[in-house]
Amino acid sequence: MQTTHCLTVNWHFTAACNFKCRYCFMHNSLSLTRKDYMVVLKKLTGSFQRINFVGGEPTVSPLLIPLVRDAYHAGFDCSIVTNGFNLIHHTQQFEAIYPLLSCIGISVDSLNKETNAAIGRCCKGHVITRTEYEQLCAAIKSHGIRLKINTVVSKLNVHEDFTHFYEAVQPDRIKLFQVLKPNTQLKNDYGDLLITKADFNSFVLRHKTAGSFGENIVAEDNAAMTNAYYILDSECRFIDNKTGKKSPSLANDGMTVEKALSYIEVDAAKYQARYIA
Repeated sequence: MQTTHCLTVNWHFTAACNFKCRYCFMHNSLSLTRKDYMVVLKKLTGSFQRINFVGGEPTVSPLLIPLVRDAYHAGFDCSIVTNGFNLIHHTQQFEAIYPLLSCIGISVDSLNKETNAAIGRCCKGHVITRTEYEQLCAAIKSHGIRLKINTVVSKLNVHEDFTHFYEAVQPDRIKLFQVLKPNTQLKNDYGDLLITKADFNSFVLRHKTAGSFGENIVAEDNAAMTNAYYILDSECRFIDNKTGKKSPSLANDGMTVEKALSYIEVDAAKYQARYIA
């Protein structure tokens, strides 16, 4: 699917992170300047209506706040996906952009301290507690922002029960992802964390039928995630997440969205199911 009339682009504008998740698929890469990103925002206008700012961890970048402001004032619907650590520990720093965000996605892969530590979901030894997650979710909803919870299901948490947590925070959407081994060179070897489709489906079914939030759950196994996104990296290159192929940077003179999209494949049916259906 190469079209210049799309809805959402996931912009991994920074690869930096304050966590060290074993199954992270982000590589160390360059980050461009705010001036470069302004050029790219202008090019994205008319092709995408929503920008989902992701990482890495977006809140560790000094460019997050100005980028969200620039995108919002350019007419984009803005959202972020974050591990939540900085929103909890540096609350006031980010409150200025809350009115500019329509949705905040919080990554919650475990509510168990030991499991989070084993995954690498900690910052300088500090693991986010369930109480901290619940307080953060309540704060997000108090600002009128849609709340999404993302959970990556792996060998480490496939038997964990999130039912009471999901019930407590009442997210507008819950995304369950089967841990994905990308087709590109990995930062870490996490083959021991991969699970079967059957194990993933069992986790999904258990949570869909356990509480009042079942209709808000969207599950994506490895096949559903492949070629289902428009992904822009920190160097403003579109990425094909099946082959690892990258387009030239949108920051380059003469490179248009239409030209850049010709370098990658996005499955129309999968994309429609994720963002439009």
